[in-house]
Amino acid sequence: MIFLANRANLDKRTLLGRLHNLLQTQTDSADSPIKQVWYQTSAGNKTGVRATIAAPAFLDRSYAVDEAELQISFDFPPNHSYDFYEIQWVEPDRQLMLGWHQDETHMELGECHFQIDYRNETVQRSKARFLDSHPLNVFDRRMDHLLTILDSLEWDDEVPSVPETEVR
Repeated sequence: MIFLANRANLDKRTLLGRLHNLLQTQTDSADSPIKQVWYQTSAGNKTGVRATIAAPAFLDRSYAVDEAELQISFDFPPNHSYDFYEIQWVEPDRQLMLGWHQDETHMELGECHFQIDYRNETVQRSKARFLDSHPLNVFDRRMDHLLTILDSLEWDDEVPSVPETEVR
């Protein structure tokens, strides 16, 4: 594991394998909120990791849906000075997706933004803290903050949002 401290030794395939294994080992426990883990693929190549999450167990409280999906993807574009990623919480039953995108889109918000999509529309996009550290650390930090985000989710006229002060 020491080699992971140097992200120059990390490629997309290795990182996705590490994330998959990290999440997969947690499915062995009966009280784990992670129920299933699989690779997202395109043309036979691994493009991301997905996990089925028991939402109430993950949040340690009752929640509006029983099941959600965690979607994670990372990319290391050679023509950019930073890593790209998407870490998203998806609730198919409510047609809700929220998460962080660190990429080259919406540069008016900086390199990273937080986004909420609801019923196939983007209803919030906010500047988020740019995290330029090891991808596994980025994943850990975003997952820790996901609990705060889900706790602060508000519904105004049946449209979800998160207060700007909670977006990091």
